[in-house]
Amino acid sequence: MKDKVIVITGASSGLGKMLSEKVTKMGAKVVMIARRENLLKELKEKIINSGGMAEYFVCDVTDFNQVNETVNKIIDKFGKIDILVNGAGIYTDDEHEENEPELIEKAFKVNSMGPIYFIKAVLPLMKKANSGHIFNVISSAGLDLPDNKDWATYTATKWAMTGYTKALQSQLIGTKVKITGFYPCGFESNIFETLGNRKEIHNQSWMMRTSDVVEAVIYALSQPDDLLIQSISMTNV
Repeated sequence: MKDKVIVITGASSGLGKMLSEKVTKMGAKVVMIARRENLLKELKEKIINSGGMAEYFVCDVTDFNQVNETVNKIIDKFGKIDILVNGAGIYTDDEHEENEPELIEKAFKVNSMGPIYFIKAVLPLMKKANSGHIFNVISSAGLDLPDNKDWATYTATKWAMTGYTKALQSQLIGTKVKITGFYPCGFESNIFETLGNRKEIHNQSWMMRTSDVVEAVIYALSQPDDLLIQSISMTNV
């Protein structure tokens, strides 16, 4: 991790926030991406006060032009991007979509189009350098699970990223650019609150600890350059 430039989307809270703090303790330079500047600024100050190196950029991942402008700013400042962690995402389910059909489009924009936009912006740089790692935080909903029946749109957004990830893995065979698909089941986060008009859901028996999920991400990102972990699936036992 030392001296690597790691871009993390969805970095203002949850997994992205904890991962940002963790990689800087390992010597990485983290670039945090999200929409809520107050949270990003607070996190940057915390990391720097702890001796780490961090920068942030406010960016809506669903805006193609913003994404490209942000990547250009990162390159201007750091000169490279070693790792991209696509961590931004939202939750939706069939029940809420009955009253808020706009959630369908929003979920696809954030969960599918946003990561693809960032990959489109970053991948040419990695191909040119013949080096880099794209880590897509997808979900166990992107796998064939019976529980998916209750959140069909969310599942579809995650299956889209599963398909895109697998296609890129095939495309990049023979290069030094790595693509990993990450499929965790539910873990402690604020994903349900962001859906709105829903009670807080925390400390459930089926939830994994976010710190454990972070360790799995670190494990995949810390492998030697010539070793690729194509996918990781995580669940509670």
